[in-house]
Amino acid sequence: MKRTLTALTLALGVSAVSSAQAQTTVTFWTWYLSPKFDPYIKDTIAAFEKANPGIKVQWFDKQASMVQDFVASVNLGNAPDVVNLNIDETAKAAQNGFLRPVDALTSPASLKSTFYPQSLKNFTVDGKVYGYPWYGSLNEGVLLYNPELLAKAGVKPPGNMTELLNMVKTVKDKTGAYAWVPALKDPGGASFMGYFYSDGLAVYDASGKAAFNSAAHVALLQKYVDLFKGGYLPEDALRKEAFQLATELYPQNKVAMIVGGPQALNRIKDTNPGLYAKTVVTTAPLGKAGVQTGTSMGMVVPVASKHPAEAAKLAAFFTNNANQIAFAKIVPIIPTTAAAQNDPFFKQSSTDPIAKATSLVGASGRFINPGFKTPGNSDDLYKNFSDNIEAALLGKKTAQQALDDSVTYWNANMSK
Repeated sequence: MKRTLTALTLALGVSAVSSAQAQTTVTFWTWYLSPKFDPYIKDTIAAFEKANPGIKVQWFDKQASMVQDFVASVNLGNAPDVVNLNIDETAKAAQNGFLRPVDALTSPASLKSTFYPQSLKNFTVDGKVYGYPWYGSLNEGVLLYNPELLAKAGVKPPGNMTELLNMVKTVKDKTGAYAWVPALKDPGGASFMGYFYSDGLAVYDASGKAAFNSAAHVALLQKYVDLFKGGYLPEDALRKEAFQLATELYPQNKVAMIVGGPQALNRIKDTNPGLYAKTVVTTAPLGKAGVQTGTSMGMVVPVASKHPAEAAKLAAFFTNNANQIAFAKIVPIIPTTAAAQNDPFFKQSSTDPIAKATSLVGASGRFINPGFKTPGNSDDLYKNFSDNIEAALLGKKTAQQALDDSVTYWNANMSK
């Protein structure tokens, strides 16, 4: 009997070792999600591991150093298996040969049935899909405003961007608060391109060359230059990202309106609950083209991943409709899954600002569109564009010269 038990024990021990050896560990990097969303990420990982007992997930949340760490990991040959990148960074990584096409890991039919066509297009480079679209945001999103400041200024909420630009001086002159904080610059340096797109102005010509220096482009930039020089736009908009600055100033009653994603409301609720309760949410003012612009995060699989099949399973699991809806119930992100537009969660009526904003934009993932294709050599091009926009705003160049100089630089340095 003892021999039998010993044999059984040995057999179980060997089985356990084999099972441990058979388990695959997938490393997963996200971007700026910890610690606020730790419970959601950890719960989703646990659900994935339960459904895939042969796969273990190691999660790391990267923040300011994400892109540098990713490039370094690729160069050192120890890249993670799944990485959370935005549209721009995905395009750069794909152009540099760092990523596997995900339509070679998951069937194109499955991708098309899961995501909005535009969402897949956003992560497509040279005809191949390089990212599983994840949560998104709209630049215009919604309009949220302080009704007391608008009443003091004697203006109504703007119905479009032309009306918004026309009331900037009135709001500041009569209330002392800025009307809103436009995105003059961002880390990529291309935020102003969104204004061109939303006004129906092309970034490239038919041959693919940069062509954002027409009289119409110049006239639009000049409107912002005039407002900035007149002190009607905050100087810090050249030093801080617009969302960050707006959510700092609005709770202090120093900004009357925010045009953007519902995420701003979470910060306002935390910093000034009284103003949050008064805040009115309505549809966003759009440019002449009547379109929304926006971006989204995605999940990519590096070429250097040692477990691409398992990585694809994890990326597809996190970005499926059920898990994107679950995320949207925690924070007002916009799912990129086609089924989301019919979800009851986005059809609720409420007077709560966050709930109302979520219902207005949550089912609008099909509108997420950067407005232009990420150019090759984009880091240098975006920096040049940003530097020229800043030069125009500071009066160092005319609006025409700034755009002419940037177009010339782009066409001399843009790689395909």
